[in-house]
Amino acid sequence: MKRSAPKTDAWNCWYIRTADTVRQRTGLSGIGQIIPFALCKRTDSQAYAVPVRGLSNKRNTLLEFLYRQPDMLCNYFKIAFRTLRKYRLFSFINIFGLASGMMICLLALIDIKGSFDVDNFHPHPERTYRLLTDVVSKTNDRVAFATSPLPLADLLTKDYDFVEGTTHFIRAYGEFDDGRKRLQPMTFWVDADFFRVFGYPILAGTAATAPHTAVLTQRMAEKFFGKANPLGKVIHYEGAGAFIVTGIIDNTSPGRSHQKFDMLLSAQSLKSEALTDWKNHREGYTYVLLKPGVTTETFEKSLASIATRTTKLIQDNKVNAYHFRAQALPDIAPAHEELMHGTYEPTYGKLATEMGVGLLTLLLAVFNYINLTLARSLSRAREVGIRKVVGGLRWQVMAQFMAESVILALLGLALAFVGLKLIEPMGFVQRWLIGGVKWGWETGLLFVVFSIVAGLLAGMVPARILSDFAPAQVLRSHTGLKVIRGISLRKSLIVVQFAVSLLAMITLYVLDRQQTYMSEGDYGFEREQVLTIPVLPGRSADKLVDAIHQQAGVTEVAATSDLFGSHPQNTQWAYRQRRQNDSLLIDCFFINHQLVPALGLQLLAGQNFTPIDAAKNRVLINEEALKGFGLGTAKEAIGQTILLGNNREVSVAGVVKNFNYAGFVWALKPLVLQYQPEKFQYLNVKVAAGSSAATVAAIAKAWKQLYPYEPFAGQWYSDYLRERHSHDDDNHFLGVLTAIAFTIACMGLLGMVTYNTETRTKEVGIRKVMGAAVHQIVWSLSSDFVRLLLIAAAIAIPLGYVAGMAILLNFAFHVSIGIETFGPCIGLLFLIGGLTIGLQTYRSAVANPVKALRSE
Repeated sequence: MKRSAPKTDAWNCWYIRTADTVRQRTGLSGIGQIIPFALCKRTDSQAYAVPVRGLSNKRNTLLEFLYRQPDMLCNYFKIAFRTLRKYRLFSFINIFGLASGMMICLLALIDIKGSFDVDNFHPHPERTYRLLTDVVSKTNDRVAFATSPLPLADLLTKDYDFVEGTTHFIRAYGEFDDGRKRLQPMTFWVDADFFRVFGYPILAGTAATAPHTAVLTQRMAEKFFGKANPLGKVIHYEGAGAFIVTGIIDNTSPGRSHQKFDMLLSAQSLKSEALTDWKNHREGYTYVLLKPGVTTETFEKSLASIATRTTKLIQDNKVNAYHFRAQALPDIAPAHEELMHGTYEPTYGKLATEMGVGLLTLLLAVFNYINLTLARSLSRAREVGIRKVVGGLRWQVMAQFMAESVILALLGLALAFVGLKLIEPMGFVQRWLIGGVKWGWETGLLFVVFSIVAGLLAGMVPARILSDFAPAQVLRSHTGLKVIRGISLRKSLIVVQFAVSLLAMITLYVLDRQQTYMSEGDYGFEREQVLTIPVLPGRSADKLVDAIHQQAGVTEVAATSDLFGSHPQNTQWAYRQRRQNDSLLIDCFFINHQLVPALGLQLLAGQNFTPIDAAKNRVLINEEALKGFGLGTAKEAIGQTILLGNNREVSVAGVVKNFNYAGFVWALKPLVLQYQPEKFQYLNVKVAAGSSAATVAAIAKAWKQLYPYEPFAGQWYSDYLRERHSHDDDNHFLGVLTAIAFTIACMGLLGMVTYNTETRTKEVGIRKVMGAAVHQIVWSLSSDFVRLLLIAAAIAIPLGYVAGMAILLNFAFHVSIGIETFGPCIGLLFLIGGLTIGLQTYRSAVANPVKALRSE
């Protein structure tokens, strides 16, 4: 008998026994004849018959006919594309949903990549270490600090020859001015080695190594000097003198860094006891550059020896000992532990949260895919049945469905990339997610792999379910799977989608209401018709005040050191009596006598002070200070004395009613209002109602006459509070996330309603012929989906309350959560869900019943 070599054709994979076995058991000669399927080595119990395509030349071996034609995958993808084209609505829903979820995941992946690339642009990151301090208290509690005692750097440089260089990074607080503008940049003191240890490029000029020199970032230089050349310009720092700008430094384009700053000052000008004080471990950060070849273990042993020596120098009633650790620069981010006084390195918790939000959004889209694929299972039952009858293996049927899901995921990736480019310029995205991250083809390849994996995972569940169904079983049942008490898997997924979406909406609405409350709530002082004007640094405002008083519509011109509604800049300790342990931490504002009537502050006792009272050291206090100092009632406090932190004794001229001078985040604290004209930085101009526009124009004209080269920066007090407390960029991005979640859920619901109405076309036709009204048919088709929305609302409301309260606990003064919060959210849920359900069911209900019956 002539034996042929194995051939390949359109048949699937067969495992045929050897020729001798076939001949002995069947008497068949071989090629072209039919053998029972039982002789094929398969796990299926069905006995089919297949033609023999070839026999093996070897005894006791298996001849494997593999379905491995070069065009196998092409056939899979052709069928997949035809299926997607046939069901356009379902395909669009799946592609849009997967794209939305993947867009959020791509943002998280970019941020995760950037978090592992932090500080990789410095010259020697493998040899650069930040010194951490573990502070052990008298009760043996250990707290880890990212800071360290500043004398540690000098000790390492002098006593250990394996140290190549050390540098400090010390925060400088306060305001800077150039004679025209007063700003509060994020500023640090650094020494000369900083520019050698770290690789921030100097764009122009030189590093700040000489005393009283500074370097600015390009953004801060533009804020101070605009388009003018900043080199050689002078900036004044209160309490430290004048600093000459010697260079422009770039801290953004090289890459991400855990150090954030706007200005660096030469530490040669720094006069601080912390430089020699071992007890102060909170003042600044210490970095060490080791020589090549020095191991971390050697360095750690030296730090342990130093800690033992320096513990003897600590004479603190709260601290028992120090322990120093070396943290390599590449290990700073992502942060493995929470450090006190940490910098700006991302934490694993932040990255996990971002990825969790992205995966949750993607999961909602996967639910859509599972829902719609299972819903269309009946329409594809004939396809699955035929493939299995002709011998298709289960893994081949699964591969077909999973190929479709991979194609959907890749199309979704393309749409997700477009969406990523659209939201990339958003302030929140740049500031917190992808700002400063460099990504190229490696990241693109990661995106493709991620989308393929997402597609495979999305298609796995429906592929396993559909490939396992027998044709008769599929034709008998519309749902097949049950989860809880008659609620199908598909309906359960819809409930989860809308519950998550409603939870996100409630949380965002609570946050938005709180921000609105902070920007528009009652602070206890008048802010309407009050114009705030910054005072130019180093210049007397007397002429400006006189000019403003002459304008029509101006009723009061008050001066203050800072604007109420913001965090106070001046906090100090005060005492009731000398030599007693009765200290009280107070907030101080410096005002003139016109501020009380201008902002409508209420005096409970005493009287408002006058400029003459400045020489008499008279102050105003609030009710919290009255309680804190134990001065009795408001009337009893008048004339009593307190001692401020600068050993200045003052007497109480009046007591004002409590008001929110520091915003709604912090609880009310003791407040002292003093008169010191040299501290004034803002004018608060009270304008009569009805003359706002004309008065502001007149004030701006007076400003230009006095300061022709300075822009007028007047702003209404209400606008200032709104801008300070309304985080529009953050809310817009959170709104985008919520809208995406709702859109995915609604599109999934639309697909389910569409399929439900299509499968009940004959029922609708019969009902209309029997006289059913349109509203009855609509309710019959939509009632089940309305119940799903009710179940989703019942799940999301308690979870939303818990999430909302978790947010509001961060604010001392906050809104309540009740029907005013849940009502609009639930109403919007049923409005969107109802429109999604109602429009589709109404179209089916008003259709011609003749066409409906004919379609069956």
